[in-house]
Amino acid sequence: MTPPSRPAPGTAREAARTLMDGMENDAAGSGFELESSQRQAAERLAAFGAQIAGRRRTFSPKAPRSIYLHGPVGRGKTWLMDSFHARLGLRTRRVHFHDFFRKLHAGTRGLDAVNGTAIQHSIDALLADTDVLFFDEFHVHDVGDGMFISRLLRTAAQQRVPLVVTSNYAPDDLLPNPLWHDHYLPTIEAIKEMMDIVEINGSWDFRRFPADGSTSGTGFEAFGSGRIISPGTPGQLGRLGLFRPPPSQRRVLSPTTQPIVVKNSDPDLLWVSFEELCGGLTSTSDFLALADAYTTWVIDDVPSPSITDSASAPAWQRFSNVVDVLHDQDIRLFLIGQGPLDWDIGATGNILPVDLARIASRLALLGRSSVDDSPAREEAAGS
Repeated sequence: MTPPSRPAPGTAREAARTLMDGMENDAAGSGFELESSQRQAAERLAAFGAQIAGRRRTFSPKAPRSIYLHGPVGRGKTWLMDSFHARLGLRTRRVHFHDFFRKLHAGTRGLDAVNGTAIQHSIDALLADTDVLFFDEFHVHDVGDGMFISRLLRTAAQQRVPLVVTSNYAPDDLLPNPLWHDHYLPTIEAIKEMMDIVEINGSWDFRRFPADGSTSGTGFEAFGSGRIISPGTPGQLGRLGLFRPPPSQRRVLSPTTQPIVVKNSDPDLLWVSFEELCGGLTSTSDFLALADAYTTWVIDDVPSPSITDSASAPAWQRFSNVVDVLHDQDIRLFLIGQGPLDWDIGATGNILPVDLARIASRLALLGRSSVDDSPAREEAAGS
């Protein structure tokens, strides 16, 4: 058998340059330039992409080091990863944290979960025929989730499938709960061993303060077309094409195993109360299933996060998961409540979600309707 030909000199450099030019062009197309830390991350991604392409040409068994992009919310981590992902042109798979666990649990049905075979089968399926796994919003707050993540990382290393990860947390800050953090230290050390840790730490949140002349460039245009509405008068809702459904339209949905009473479920629109959606035993799997079915969501009777005990800690965490899912799936979201519906506040004890800053950044993409029913005053408030 003739051995595979070696790439011509400069091929890897040229491949990296092409990828880098592509990411810079994507930024320019959205009206901004990569800031310093974004540029450094893009250069590392471009070099990684060239290594992956070279590996396929030469049939090399050696995988390049994975990449762990981290930094504060809204600094462009996901945008940069998605720009790179779109231009890589190889066998890739992109998963979001919540969707990863849905796929993981879906893959265990009908298999032997007692000895771990089911979990391993599901992870193997996720990595099958994949040159690179892209993992968005990587975080660990639950020790059980941490065990699944550890197995994914171990299997990816064994199968030589590199990862590109985005996270709001540096590796040392994963699983921050002091009761469990020490148990996760071996996995944290493994992450630092197998991945290049790259921080994106620009000085501003691009979701809140886009660069002058830039377009949204987020890829979440439907989500960003939603609105936060307070107090939710008929006039406010009517001007947005929303009308409170009568009691006769109530239905019971069972997206997975948990029944949810909704106020309306037209072919494209789901209208549900905060308490029904977040106050019971619903799970992220329920939210993902509903997101597959409805492209517009209205959540009403949303309590004010600035009022202590307005909702329980589990309810606020479920709300955080809802926002995560709807943002990632690019679902249009309307939130209605008496207010003040302001998530730019410090966490109160253990009531509000751990990832409050990320949720506040995402909800900042939504417009606002407030004050009263006066069209002129409302237009001024929402501008």
